[in-house]
Amino acid sequence: MRAVTGLRDTNNTDIVESLSTFDLPKIREFQKRTKLGKLDHIPGGSGLPFIGHTYWFLTDSHAWIDRKYAKNGPVFRAKTPILDMVMLLGPEANKLVFKNEGKIFSNFLAWDNTFENLFDNALMERDFAGHKKERKVLQQAFKRPAIESHIQIMSPALKAGIEQWPTGRTIKAMDHVKQLLLNVGAKVFLGLEMGPQADTINQAFVDIVAGCGDPIRRKEIWFSPYAKGIRASKTLCKYIMDTIPERRKVAGDDMFSQLCHMRDDEGKLIKAEKIRDHIIFVLFAAHDTTTSSLSAILYALASNLEWQEELREEMSSLNKEGIEFDDINALQKTGWTFKEALRMYPALSVIPRYALKDFEFNGHLIPANTIVTVSSVFTHYMPEYWTNPYKFDPYRFSPERAEEKQHSFQYIPFGGGAHKCLGLHFADVQVKIFLFHLLKNYKVTKNRKMKKYKYNNIPLTFPTDGLPLRFDKIAPTRK
Repeated sequence: MRAVTGLRDTNNTDIVESLSTFDLPKIREFQKRTKLGKLDHIPGGSGLPFIGHTYWFLTDSHAWIDRKYAKNGPVFRAKTPILDMVMLLGPEANKLVFKNEGKIFSNFLAWDNTFENLFDNALMERDFAGHKKERKVLQQAFKRPAIESHIQIMSPALKAGIEQWPTGRTIKAMDHVKQLLLNVGAKVFLGLEMGPQADTINQAFVDIVAGCGDPIRRKEIWFSPYAKGIRASKTLCKYIMDTIPERRKVAGDDMFSQLCHMRDDEGKLIKAEKIRDHIIFVLFAAHDTTTSSLSAILYALASNLEWQEELREEMSSLNKEGIEFDDINALQKTGWTFKEALRMYPALSVIPRYALKDFEFNGHLIPANTIVTVSSVFTHYMPEYWTNPYKFDPYRFSPERAEEKQHSFQYIPFGGGAHKCLGLHFADVQVKIFLFHLLKNYKVTKNRKMKKYKYNNIPLTFPTDGLPLRFDKIAPTRK
């Protein structure tokens, strides 16, 4: 696993510097003149005419990846109508890509096709020194004092939202989770109360995310998801830029207000454009991934009622109506449950990077200017690392078993390396607060005919049937 120079004469030194300084004109020029690497020597074939492997990848990517691995090993092609890519599988592949020694891989050049004109300048798209600098700024919003203030907003909002869910009948749970997180996110991240303005901002965010998944991506088609997403991005950007001056005048507990008062290493207030870019990215990174995670957890708990009782007992032992920051670590079994749901159903099942240099992996020479992907969903089911990987078993994360610690890159629901998810602790806090208010008051069940979790991994792992579940009020537990 190393960068090599014998495959082709490549010299991407200039683009490494441009990515590090985020010199967008030079990056765009590189994109225009550079063709993707030739992959004819990589096993895996070209799939069906025109669509390549797209059908299998979109309908059941986990099963397709397993089949390709069984036939070709940990390196193979994945072809779509837009581009060819190379999949690299297993913990060692994850380590190579995430540690990124030698600056082989770029985030921006891998994600730009998805985010351009929608989530421009996002932290996820920054590389090298530029990424490190911007990440340091945003980290301030995820330290303990900030999260403690977020809990004060988030806990009552989650409790009130859950109490409004229909009970005693089957509902599409994912829709309710998504709407609840939109409303809570408007409060926690933007300081907005429910109402017309929050509805407008929430809808803009939904349209932007939908635009990311538009395969046509033609902004001149005004009714297309991509064109709607661009218009929505402008709406959201305008709201943030117009609101920054008033937020700078007074302190607030929401993340937007906190960013407006944060300072850089030189002691200067963070520029308005940086605040805009950071808060929009946080909205994206925190919302849909948590919707995916909570959907998976709800299915798992509805399918394993004994774990509902385990968590309910753990939460009741706190003898509190709500939880604070210092209670989070006490919810140990709840944390194992969260980790197990993310192992089985990671929100992001494949993670792309762009190779800036030729490199070798598992005996294969991968050319520069190639999109490569690693797969969390594959690694999370490898029997070499996980006991009965298809069984829901939160105890595998207990200190006695600690199955996730056999290889530092076998468990990657939050990615890894310098780009490991900045908000992973915030996600842990939000999920535990949600489950605390839900399980202390409701029992979650599913129809007996629902034998498996029906979901698709692309672009994120979401239930395809809306997750039909039933929530029934239970008598309060008395200590």
